Amino acid sequence: MLDEKSLVEKYSAMNRHLKRYFDGLFANSPVTSAQGLLLDYLFHNQSRDVFQKDLEEYLEIKSSSVTSILDNLEKNGYVRRESVEYDGRLKKISMTDKAREIEKDIARRVSEYMHSLFRDIPERDREVFYFVMCRMIENAQ
Repeated sequence: MLDEKSLVEKYSAMNRHLKRYFDGLFANSPVTSAQGLLLDYLFHNQSRDVFQKDLEEYLEIKSSSVTSILDNLEKNGYVRRESVEYDGRLKKISMTDKAREIEKDIARRVSEYMHSLFRDIPERDREVFYFVMCRMIENAQ
């Protein structure tokens, strides 16, 4: 039987390994893995206005971290922040043509990552994994 300490250690090791693997997929990319994930979210949500709060919730990281990622993407010409008419405090995040030029590459890298992780894992095991992750998140809140 696996004790809780061993499970948590394996979970932590998995997180570190997945982060290194994902970062490696962006090693020869013009953007970092975090920037790529943010851009991928924008690519998939082009039909609506996206705000920083949406990105914070999606990435589940602090506001200051999202601000830093956005600052770098904006500085490098991939996104712009635009005011919206109905609320002067809000700035929607828009992609530039430069971001659209790398859209397929980013989507391919993110998709490759997702698909490779679950290769040869049966659906029933994925469902158990999902259930366990949800319960762990609930327990951690």
